[in-house]
Amino acid sequence: MPDTFAGQRYIVTGAASGIGLATARLLQACGARLALWDQNAPALAAAAEALQAHAFPVDVVDGAAVRAAADESAARLGGLQGVVHAAGILRAGLFEDVSLEAHRQTIEVNLIGTLNVAYAALPYLKAARGSLTLVASTAALAGPPEYAAYGASKAGVLSLAQSLRVELAADGVHVGVVCPLFVQTPMLAGYNGSTRLIRSRSLLFDVRTPEAVAAVIARGIERRRFFIWPGWRPRLIFWLSRYASFLSYPLTLLTYHQGLRAEASALGKGKEPTFQ
Repeated sequence: MPDTFAGQRYIVTGAASGIGLATARLLQACGARLALWDQNAPALAAAAEALQAHAFPVDVVDGAAVRAAADESAARLGGLQGVVHAAGILRAGLFEDVSLEAHRQTIEVNLIGTLNVAYAALPYLKAARGSLTLVASTAALAGPPEYAAYGASKAGVLSLAQSLRVELAADGVHVGVVCPLFVQTPMLAGYNGSTRLIRSRSLLFDVRTPEAVAAVIARGIERRRFFIWPGWRPRLIFWLSRYASFLSYPLTLLTYHQGLRAEASALGKGKEPTFQ
């Protein structure tokens, strides 16, 4: 793996925390030169200093700002061979209990932000026959309750990746899409295990560390994989959604009801379950 990234120039978005930061650390350890993007300027500056990388506080929803950051990143790095786009947000809860503005923001950051990043980076990646890796989610495969807008946004990311994979094949650009289940990030920890899918603890439930997901991302880029699966459960969910779709609804409903029962049990004992 080190030879794959030694001297390579990468942009990593969402690099102030979570999957983005873990991926940036791994790529830097493998010899890559990095431009780190995030909205959290103080945390981003600390990460960039620790990794000897360039910091770019960027709102990925702002297309003009993204294009400017891509141009400046490529200029400072002396080229661009890859992008790992991990920036995203989560607004969980019953659809009608989440504000319309929060739903809209989720779609804008997760989907429009991905469009902006891909559009700005593609000229550089085509010139270098490089790699574009987008972080989606298993929520893209079968819309989960309480994650309606999040799942819809990640389904859009998956569809975009599928389109770009075909369009860019002749240009030698690797397109990959990462589909994890739950990951121990500040984004998820903010919900403190409060959604019913987390409470259900079904056999399909899985929580990975950002470092574990980063290692899978690096291997996926090295092998130029399209689907990058952190574990067997996301792969199983994909196969079920594609080849046994008649099971998707009853399995999701069963899991949701397990969460409802766990919630009722926890509340009956006078305490809320917590996410570890």
